[in-house]
Amino acid sequence: MALVAAAVALALLTTLAVGLAGTSATDQHLARNALAALQADALVRSGVAAAAVVLRETASAGLPDTLRSPWARDPGPQPLGAGWVEVRVEDEARRLDLHQMADVLPRLLAVLDLDPRLADALADWTDADDVPRAAGAERDWYRGRPGALLPRNAAVRTVGELAAVHGFAPPAVERLRPYVTVAGEPAVNPNTAPREVLLALGLEPAAIDRLLAVRAGHIIDTEEFAALLPGVPGERLTTRGQHYTVHVVGGVSEIRRAVAATLSVPAGLDAEIVAWHPVAPAARTGGGVPSGH
Repeated sequence: MALVAAAVALALLTTLAVGLAGTSATDQHLARNALAALQADALVRSGVAAAAVVLRETASAGLPDTLRSPWARDPGPQPLGAGWVEVRVEDEARRLDLHQMADVLPRLLAVLDLDPRLADALADWTDADDVPRAAGAERDWYRGRPGALLPRNAAVRTVGELAAVHGFAPPAVERLRPYVTVAGEPAVNPNTAPREVLLALGLEPAAIDRLLAVRAGHIIDTEEFAALLPGVPGERLTTRGQHYTVHVVGGVSEIRRAVAATLSVPAGLDAEIVAWHPVAPAARTGGGVPSGH
């Protein structure tokens, strides 16, 4: 009986030891992940800070924005500290501002094979009255839809907010996203704008081809605007924007963090973060700098 009791006690002690070892291993894994998450957050913030420095220096030098500007370079993921960080910057002046240039939105929608009448729905979402336009919708329409948000009667705060507007299905919002902004840019930079935005401004395809060929060789300055962009008012064109979106991804071990930060960079002043949107990074396994870069 004493032998049986000893065997039972040994079995219990073994089970307890295994359980404690498992708990200890789990705690260590959680602690490592918590530390990696803090480090990845720090990497993301350092990426935004580094981009702000480059943008401030470019603005202070008074240099035009082009696709070859220092901030426009994409070196890919770079090792830093315990992990890696990747920074990509886009000027918002390459896009059409939904509020500053609302009148050309129907043309952009048509260029993107979307319904130009969606512009009516957006105008009703942002205006102060409750009178619907021909293809729009006001509060009464939204009240009749369970779970629908009511019109803001003010400017949209993010491009993603368009998904709440009548007619703007998620695929339409994603189709628009690369070509529109809500940052408050009153003019478009022909040195960085894509073909779709240039078409929305009213340029003919042949004129766009000439412009793209010219900007491949040198910077288009204000003196060339009239010749290369006939019919586009000069106040709607610029060689440098005021806002930039910084896309940063940071990783430590299997932990990843990502953010899209909008910076205001007036000439001669420090960059200021005006919007900060955490982003769900693509799933990835393994540590270190991603392969293929």
